[in-house]
Amino acid sequence: MQHTISIRRLLAVILAVGAVLALSGGTAMAANSSGAVTRTFSFIGKPNSKTSTVLNIDSLLINARCSANGSPIVFAFSSAPAADIFARVFDGFGRVHILKNTSFTNRTKGIQLSPSSGDFDATGSVLFETSTGKVVTVNIAFDNSTTLVRQNLCTVFGSFIAT
Repeated sequence: MQHTISIRRLLAVILAVGAVLALSGGTAMAANSSGAVTRTFSFIGKPNSKTSTVLNIDSLLINARCSANGSPIVFAFSSAPAADIFARVFDGFGRVHILKNTSFTNRTKGIQLSPSSGDFDATGSVLFETSTGKVVTVNIAFDNSTTLVRQNLCTVFGSFIAT
C-alpha cells in the first residue's frame, strides 16, 4: 500500500518543526544571559511593624510593613535616573490593579504595590527596567492578618530575577 502525504500535511509538519527550532533557539539565547540573579524574599511582620527592605537590586527598592490592623503595605522606589515600572496585582476578590509609571525615577515618589481596595490578600507581578538595560522581574504575594495558621501577622513574599 502506498501512502501519499498531502501538501497541507507536509506544510503543517514543516511549520511545526520550524516553530520548535525557533522556540529552542530563543530559549538558548535567553539562557545565555550572563550575570542574571534569581532570589526569593520573605517579610513576616506584626501589626504596626517598622518598614523593612524586601528587595534592593538594579535600582529597584521594595519596602514592606504591616499596618495597625495587620494589612501589608508595600511600596516600590527607583534610584535610577530613567526607568519604567509596570505591575499587575490581583486581590482576593479577583480584581486586577494595574500600575504603571514610564517615568519612574529617583526624582519621583514611590508607588504602592499592595492593593488599597480593602482586600489585602493578593498576588502579582512587577516588571522594572532602567534606561541602561537593567531588568528586574518580581513575582510577589501579600497576605493580611490572620495568616500562617491564624497568626496575627502580615506577610509579603516572592521571588525575583534581575540582570
